[in-house]
Amino acid sequence: MTQRPEAPTDAVFTAARTTDPVASIHRVADAYGSPEVDIEGILGAEISPDDPDRAVIEPWAATVDDPILDVGAGTGRWTGHLARLGHTVEGLEPSDRLITIARARHPAVVFHHDSIEDLAHCATRWGGILAWYSMIHMSAEELPHALAVLRARLHDGGSLLMSFFAGPRLEAFDHPIAAAYRWPMNKIAEALTQAGFELIVQHSNPRSPHAYITACAAPGCS
Repeated sequence: MTQRPEAPTDAVFTAARTTDPVASIHRVADAYGSPEVDIEGILGAEISPDDPDRAVIEPWAATVDDPILDVGAGTGRWTGHLARLGHTVEGLEPSDRLITIARARHPAVVFHHDSIEDLAHCATRWGGILAWYSMIHMSAEELPHALAVLRARLHDGGSLLMSFFAGPRLEAFDHPIAAAYRWPMNKIAEALTQAGFELIVQHSNPRSPHAYITACAAPGCS
Protein backbone atom coordinates (compact mmCIF):
# COMPACT_ATOMS: atom_id res chain seq x y z
CA MET A 1 0.00 0.00 0.00
CA THR A 2 1.31 3.43 -0.93
CA GLN A 3 1.77 5.64 2.10
CA ARG A 4 0.89 9.31 1.86
CA PRO A 5 3.78 11.53 2.96
CA GLU A 6 3.17 13.51 6.12
CA ALA A 7 4.60 16.70 4.62
CA PRO A 8 5.06 17.98 1.07
CA THR A 9 8.18 16.46 -0.47
CA ASP A 10 9.31 15.38 -3.91
CA ALA A 11 7.21 12.25 -3.36
CA VAL A 12 3.96 14.20 -3.67
CA PHE A 13 4.32 14.04 -7.43
CA THR A 14 4.50 10.24 -7.58
CA ALA A 15 2.27 9.18 -4.68
CA ALA A 16 -1.16 7.74 -5.42
CA ARG A 17 -4.03 10.17 -5.04
CA THR A 18 -6.13 9.49 -1.96
CA THR A 19 -8.57 12.37 -2.38
CA ASP A 20 -11.57 12.34 -4.66
CA PRO A 21 -10.90 15.06 -7.28
CA VAL A 22 -14.55 15.24 -8.31
CA ALA A 23 -15.69 15.81 -4.71
CA SER A 24 -13.03 18.49 -4.28
CA ILE A 25 -14.11 20.24 -7.50
CA HIS A 26 -17.74 20.25 -6.37
CA ARG A 27 -16.81 21.68 -2.95
CA VAL A 28 -14.93 24.57 -4.52
CA ALA A 29 -17.61 25.15 -7.16
CA ASP A 30 -20.27 25.27 -4.44
CA ALA A 31 -18.19 27.79 -2.49
CA TYR A 32 -17.96 30.05 -5.54
CA GLY A 33 -21.68 29.64 -6.06
CA SER A 34 -22.70 30.79 -2.60
CA PRO A 35 -25.21 33.67 -2.81
CA GLU A 36 -23.49 35.22 0.21
CA VAL A 37 -20.35 35.86 -1.84
CA ASP A 38 -20.01 38.99 -3.99
CA ILE A 39 -18.39 36.91 -6.69
CA GLU A 40 -18.21 39.58 -9.37
CA GLY A 41 -16.74 41.99 -6.87
CA ILE A 42 -14.02 39.50 -5.93
CA LEU A 43 -13.20 38.08 -9.36
CA GLY A 44 -14.11 41.06 -11.49
CA ALA A 45 -16.45 41.05 -14.45
CA GLU A 46 -14.50 42.91 -17.15
CA ILE A 47 -10.88 43.62 -18.00
CA SER A 48 -10.00 47.24 -17.35
CA PRO A 49 -7.62 49.14 -19.66
CA ASP A 50 -5.02 49.36 -16.89
CA ASP A 51 -5.22 45.73 -15.71
CA PRO A 52 -1.55 44.73 -15.23
CA ASP A 53 -2.25 41.12 -16.20
CA ARG A 54 -2.92 42.26 -19.77
CA ALA A 55 0.84 42.69 -20.19
CA VAL A 56 1.24 38.95 -19.57
CA ILE A 57 -1.86 37.36 -21.09
CA GLU A 58 -2.21 39.35 -24.31
CA PRO A 59 1.37 38.77 -25.60
CA TRP A 60 1.10 35.10 -24.66
CA ALA A 61 -2.19 34.70 -26.55
CA ALA A 62 -0.66 36.40 -29.58
CA THR A 63 1.92 33.60 -29.82
CA VAL A 64 -0.62 30.77 -29.50
CA ASP A 65 -2.17 28.89 -32.38
CA ASP A 66 -5.91 29.06 -31.74
CA PRO A 67 -8.10 27.71 -30.36
CA ILE A 68 -7.48 28.67 -26.73
CA LEU A 69 -9.23 27.13 -23.72
CA ASP A 70 -9.68 29.31 -20.63
CA VAL A 71 -9.76 26.79 -17.78
CA GLY A 72 -11.66 27.97 -14.73
CA ALA A 73 -13.07 30.86 -16.71
CA GLY A 74 -14.98 32.29 -13.75
CA THR A 75 -17.09 35.26 -14.84
CA GLY A 76 -15.65 34.87 -18.33
CA ARG A 77 -13.77 38.14 -18.25
CA TRP A 78 -10.54 36.85 -19.81
CA THR A 79 -12.40 34.54 -22.20
CA GLY A 80 -14.51 37.43 -23.43
CA HIS A 81 -11.54 39.79 -23.57
CA LEU A 82 -9.49 37.42 -25.71
CA ALA A 83 -12.48 36.84 -27.98
CA ARG A 84 -12.82 40.59 -28.48
CA LEU A 85 -9.14 40.68 -29.48
CA GLY A 86 -9.94 38.25 -32.27
CA HIS A 87 -8.87 34.94 -30.74
CA THR A 88 -10.86 31.74 -31.08
CA VAL A 89 -11.38 30.99 -27.40
CA GLU A 90 -13.67 28.88 -25.23
CA GLY A 91 -14.22 28.82 -21.49
CA LEU A 92 -14.41 25.92 -19.03
CA GLU A 93 -16.15 26.52 -15.71
CA PRO A 94 -17.65 24.02 -13.19
CA SER A 95 -19.59 26.50 -11.02
CA ASP A 96 -23.31 26.80 -11.84
CA ARG A 97 -23.37 30.43 -10.77
CA LEU A 98 -20.23 31.46 -12.61
CA ILE A 99 -21.14 29.73 -15.87
CA THR A 100 -24.47 31.56 -15.80
CA ILE A 101 -22.72 34.90 -15.34
CA ALA A 102 -20.14 34.16 -18.04
CA ARG A 103 -22.72 33.12 -20.61
CA ALA A 104 -24.91 36.14 -19.88
CA ARG A 105 -22.00 38.59 -20.19
CA HIS A 106 -20.45 36.97 -23.26
CA PRO A 107 -23.24 35.32 -25.26
CA ALA A 108 -21.11 34.96 -28.39
CA VAL A 109 -18.47 32.87 -26.58
CA VAL A 110 -18.74 29.12 -25.97
CA PHE A 111 -18.54 28.17 -22.29
CA HIS A 112 -18.41 24.52 -21.26
CA HIS A 113 -20.08 23.72 -17.94
CA ASP A 114 -17.37 21.23 -17.02
CA SER A 115 -14.21 20.85 -14.95
CA ILE A 116 -10.62 19.78 -15.54
CA GLU A 117 -11.63 16.29 -14.46
CA ASP A 118 -14.19 16.21 -17.29
CA LEU A 119 -11.40 17.08 -19.74
CA ALA A 120 -9.84 13.72 -18.96
CA HIS A 121 -12.69 12.14 -20.95
CA CYS A 122 -12.55 14.65 -23.82
CA ALA A 123 -10.93 14.05 -27.21
CA THR A 124 -10.60 17.72 -28.22
CA ARG A 125 -7.19 19.38 -28.25
CA TRP A 126 -6.38 23.08 -28.08
CA GLY A 127 -3.44 25.18 -29.19
CA GLY A 128 -3.25 27.02 -25.88
CA ILE A 129 -4.64 26.71 -22.37
CA LEU A 130 -4.98 29.64 -19.98
CA ALA A 131 -5.15 28.66 -16.31
CA TRP A 132 -5.17 32.06 -14.61
CA TYR A 133 -5.36 31.37 -10.86
CA SER A 134 -7.80 28.58 -11.69
CA MET A 135 -5.87 25.77 -9.97
CA ILE A 136 -5.00 27.54 -6.73
CA HIS A 137 -7.43 25.39 -4.73
CA MET A 138 -5.76 22.11 -5.73
CA SER A 139 -3.69 20.22 -3.21
CA ALA A 140 -0.36 18.51 -3.77
CA GLU A 141 -2.27 15.30 -4.53
CA GLU A 142 -4.62 16.92 -7.04
CA LEU A 143 -2.44 19.31 -9.03
CA PRO A 144 -0.13 16.79 -10.77
CA HIS A 145 -3.13 14.89 -12.15
CA ALA A 146 -4.77 18.12 -13.34
CA LEU A 147 -1.58 19.20 -15.13
CA ALA A 148 -1.35 15.82 -16.85
CA VAL A 149 -4.93 16.24 -18.07
CA LEU A 150 -4.14 19.70 -19.44
CA ARG A 151 -1.06 18.35 -21.21
CA ALA A 152 -3.17 15.65 -22.85
CA ARG A 153 -5.62 18.25 -24.11
CA LEU A 154 -2.94 20.38 -25.80
CA HIS A 155 -1.56 19.78 -29.26
CA ASP A 156 2.13 18.89 -29.24
CA GLY A 157 3.91 22.21 -29.01
CA GLY A 158 0.83 23.89 -27.55
CA SER A 159 1.25 26.48 -24.82
CA LEU A 160 0.08 26.69 -21.20
CA LEU A 161 0.00 29.94 -19.24
CA MET A 162 -0.58 29.25 -15.56
CA SER A 163 -0.65 31.69 -12.65
CA PHE A 164 -0.54 30.77 -8.98
CA PHE A 165 0.32 32.02 -5.51
CA ALA A 166 4.01 31.53 -4.74
CA GLY A 167 5.62 31.02 -1.36
CA PRO A 168 8.74 29.55 0.24
CA ARG A 169 6.93 26.27 0.97
CA LEU A 170 3.85 24.38 -0.10
CA GLU A 171 1.10 25.37 2.30
CA ALA A 172 -2.61 26.11 2.49
CA PHE A 173 -3.88 29.59 3.28
CA ASP A 174 -7.23 31.30 3.80
CA HIS A 175 -8.70 32.55 0.53
CA PRO A 176 -11.89 34.69 0.42
CA ILE A 177 -13.77 31.82 -1.27
CA ALA A 178 -12.14 28.51 -0.34
CA ALA A 179 -8.84 27.23 1.00
CA ALA A 180 -6.03 27.76 -1.51
CA TYR A 181 -2.35 26.85 -1.70
CA ARG A 182 0.97 28.63 -2.03
CA TRP A 183 3.59 26.77 -4.02
CA PRO A 184 7.35 27.22 -4.30
CA MET A 185 8.27 27.95 -7.90
CA ASN A 186 10.52 24.89 -8.11
CA LYS A 187 7.67 22.59 -7.04
CA ILE A 188 5.29 23.95 -9.67
CA ALA A 189 8.08 23.63 -12.25
CA GLU A 190 8.72 20.04 -11.19
CA ALA A 191 5.03 19.14 -11.44
CA LEU A 192 4.80 20.66 -14.92
CA THR A 193 7.90 18.81 -16.11
CA GLN A 194 6.60 15.50 -14.82
CA ALA A 195 3.28 16.15 -16.57
CA GLY A 196 5.05 16.47 -19.92
CA PHE A 197 5.71 20.19 -20.25
CA GLU A 198 8.85 22.07 -21.17
CA LEU A 199 9.25 25.26 -19.15
CA ILE A 200 9.54 28.48 -21.12
CA VAL A 201 9.14 31.38 -18.66
CA GLN A 202 9.11 31.37 -14.85
CA HIS A 203 8.19 34.68 -13.25
CA SER A 204 7.97 35.52 -9.58
CA ASN A 205 8.67 38.53 -7.38
CA PRO A 206 9.85 38.17 -3.78
CA ARG A 207 7.76 41.22 -2.88
CA SER A 208 4.55 39.70 -4.27
CA PRO A 209 2.79 36.32 -3.95
CA HIS A 210 1.67 36.43 -7.59
CA ALA A 211 3.61 34.24 -10.02
CA TYR A 212 3.18 32.64 -13.41
CA ILE A 213 4.75 30.09 -15.72
CA THR A 214 4.48 29.52 -19.44
CA ALA A 215 5.19 26.02 -20.63
CA CYS A 216 5.17 24.13 -23.91
CA ALA A 217 3.52 20.73 -24.39
CA ALA A 218 6.48 18.49 -25.10
CA PRO A 219 5.98 16.17 -28.11
CA GLY A 220 5.45 12.54 -27.26
CA CYS A 221 4.30 13.23 -23.70
CA SER A 222 0.52 13.21 -24.18
